[in-house]
Amino acid sequence: MVSMTTLSRAPNGDWFARKAIPKDIREEYKSAYGVSQEERFRRPAAMSANAAKAELRDWDATIAQRIEKLRAVNSGAVLDLTPRQISALCGEWYSWFTSSREEDPGSPETWESFHERLMSAYDGIAGTEDIEDIDSIPMVKRRVHARVLEIGEVASFLAEKQTRLSPTAMDAFLSAVKTDLVAALALLRRRAGGDYSPDERLSRFGNSVSFEVGARKKKLAGQDSWQAFSAWVKERNPAPATVTRWRSVFMNLNDHFDKRDVALITADDAVAWKDTLLTEDRSARVVNEVWIRSVVTVFNWLVTNKKLDKNPFSGVRVAAGKKMKRRERAFRADEWKAILRATLDPNLTRVKADKAAARRWVPWLCAYTGSRPGEMTQLHGSSVYREDGHWIIEITPDDGSVKGSSWRKVPIHEHLIEQGFLDFVRGKGQGPLFYDPNEKRRESTDPLKPVRAPHVIVRQKLGEWVRQDVGVTDPDISPNHAWRHTFKRIAARAGIERRFRFAYCGHETDEVGDIYEIPTLDDMAKELTKFPRYDLTEEAEAQDSEPVEELYLDPDEASASG
Repeated sequence: MVSMTTLSRAPNGDWFARKAIPKDIREEYKSAYGVSQEERFRRPAAMSANAAKAELRDWDATIAQRIEKLRAVNSGAVLDLTPRQISALCGEWYSWFTSSREEDPGSPETWESFHERLMSAYDGIAGTEDIEDIDSIPMVKRRVHARVLEIGEVASFLAEKQTRLSPTAMDAFLSAVKTDLVAALALLRRRAGGDYSPDERLSRFGNSVSFEVGARKKKLAGQDSWQAFSAWVKERNPAPATVTRWRSVFMNLNDHFDKRDVALITADDAVAWKDTLLTEDRSARVVNEVWIRSVVTVFNWLVTNKKLDKNPFSGVRVAAGKKMKRRERAFRADEWKAILRATLDPNLTRVKADKAAARRWVPWLCAYTGSRPGEMTQLHGSSVYREDGHWIIEITPDDGSVKGSSWRKVPIHEHLIEQGFLDFVRGKGQGPLFYDPNEKRRESTDPLKPVRAPHVIVRQKLGEWVRQDVGVTDPDISPNHAWRHTFKRIAARAGIERRFRFAYCGHETDEVGDIYEIPTLDDMAKELTKFPRYDLTEEAEAQDSEPVEELYLDPDEASASG
């Protein structure tokens, strides 16, 4: 058993932890994962303590799992393989190596460079030019096998399979993998170049076979897929939106496998289930980012909790080409004008007061702060106050959910103040600004059937209003979230520095230097004066007929438009 590591702060403020690699598997661990003495965990100082602890738990579990797998391999029998078993193992390696990289293959040059490194194993060996079977030369074979081990990550693959090969079997396996590695690199080069045509190579491998010495009875987990999901929800307590989004996934999974114990679901079963998911209404992106991601997450949790030896869904993905971009993600001038004009419609008072307030103010708040719409619909009057001479909005998890726990303070643009936003807040008091906290709502004690938070309902209703009443119906634009892109685009064109744009929107980067350049509230307020007002006058309408596109499009888009 490997003990849990301790989270601490590094001298520069970063979150930091170490885990020592046990002496008995250091050599194997270095071969598989590149380090032998210890693994190190580091996260930026700006990350919250709760987020850092959650990531540490996942990281710690991953390292512990690696250690246990390598120990299992060491304690297991050394295997010799038949030619058919070598072919089957090569097929599993080929799928393992390519599937995790096909979705985001990078550049073609990357895979060309790996191929050149592999082929360089033959360079500089004198007297071999006329030998047909150059791979049979011991010196050449050693060099080639070393490159195959490194580039093909063969040690990591065998460690994950908990498979230990005899020297003879390893020699035969590496010789076989060399040819398949060339094919895998060529496939990934094609994928990086945009070619996602079917890969016919998998059909040449032998069918999957068992490499265990002697048959052993499968240990059951005692849970079907729905029960596993329920247990995960109980322990991890995810956001209600996550539970709602993943419910249908695990209901489908459980029905597909007829309530089968999760330990009896094989990798082939996982692929077969994946093949049923693409429909006219469900894109490859949704399948990968919601359906498969949710199942991989829960089954990884089962592995961590010793319910499963390995995750049958690891590496499973739907091959998908890049989504065609048909427009920018920010509102066009005609769209934001239509929405903002609708917020000033005197007929808004005919609807329920809270609904009218959300329609009146939330679009303007998003337009001038770059905040997520849910951060504004959950806003409380107590979070709007004066500090250091500036009126600000404090975006805090105390008001509701905040993505990434990105608490921040944002100055209020003078145009919002002139419109009477502060008077509106004073009239509402310290509680929620856009929903009635005393309104009776359905309650649920079932964590698998969470009730939507009131601010979520307000946000969704606001989007419906923009679509149905205002008429911003383009399916390629978000009726609420597009304000975030609109704000950042206008801010950039107004000359507001990147670090300020990130501070307003609650974005974080992985660059350590950014931690030392977090702007002060006073700096943010002064910089916000550069942000232009949204002008809805008739004069602006006439003037904006052409220049508006130049103002709000990217430079390349503006020049392309003529």
